[in-house]
Amino acid sequence: MVKIPDVDEESVKRFSIIAERAVLQEWRREELLKLSNELLKESKLTEEEALELGRKMKEGRFEKLKELRLINLNLVI
Repeated sequence: MVKIPDVDEESVKRFSIIAERAVLQEWRREELLKLSNELLKESKLTEEEALELGRKMKEGRFEKLKELRLINLNLVI
């Protein structure tokens, strides 16, 4: 037998807010995926090309942050 503990009204309200935010976040994610798919449905870019482009962008961003001295190289592993 499972005993459900007593829950105060404030805890119920907090849980309700958390649940609402989680549902809203999931809905937004789904809508963004739908929009992305719609915008990219005619794209000729392959998955491998997209990954390579992402790697190059990440590398370029890292170099820019180094130039601006916003990255402490002693902390980079």
